[in-house]
Amino acid sequence: MNPKLLPILEKLISCDVILQFFKPDNLPQSALAYIRYNYRMDSFLSDDEQDLIETLPPFADDIADSFRAGIGGDDSVYHLFDDGSLWLKTNAYSSIWTDARDFAVEIILPRMTLSRMDADLLRAIDMDDAVDGVRQDFFTAFAGVLHRSCHIAHCDARGHWDAFTRQLDDGQREIIEFGGTETGESEGQSFAESFTVKA
Repeated sequence: MNPKLLPILEKLISCDVILQFFKPDNLPQSALAYIRYNYRMDSFLSDDEQDLIETLPPFADDIADSFRAGIGGDDSVYHLFDDGSLWLKTNAYSSIWTDARDFAVEIILPRMTLSRMDADLLRAIDMDDAVDGVRQDFFTAFAGVLHRSCHIAHCDARGHWDAFTRQLDDGQREIIEFGGTETGESEGQSFAESFTVKA
């Protein structure tokens, strides 16, 4: 990195709350991409400073993958970088993480539910077991409702779920399962109501 960039980066870090916990000489790729994207043509910097910011690697050089919400007006996106860092960009705010796994553990997993882009990110950073865990919470809750309300054995619940959702494709079914325990209970109630009517 050009040593002339360090005082500029220090200046940006001191005034941008998104960057406040980083050191100018040890920025992850996600932070450098954020800086280049937001400040390379910002009048907050002089022309010479903007030119130096322009020398940072282009966004596409270091990006490993991007995962988008892509629903309604939600423009949220996870940008995962080659060094394992993450830039979360939403309609309202941005967040920069040195390690995407830290973001997953601290932000995504405590929710106990997943969006499609959450699941895609977790799979990309080798946390498939976390995705499977949320889906297992769904099936446990679904099976519990079926057992209590319909006297269906827990081991038969998945087969009933497959039949109940046969009109959905795998992606649509998986999105429901990402709702975890809460969705498992509500889907179980819907199944139990239809089961009672048919009985």
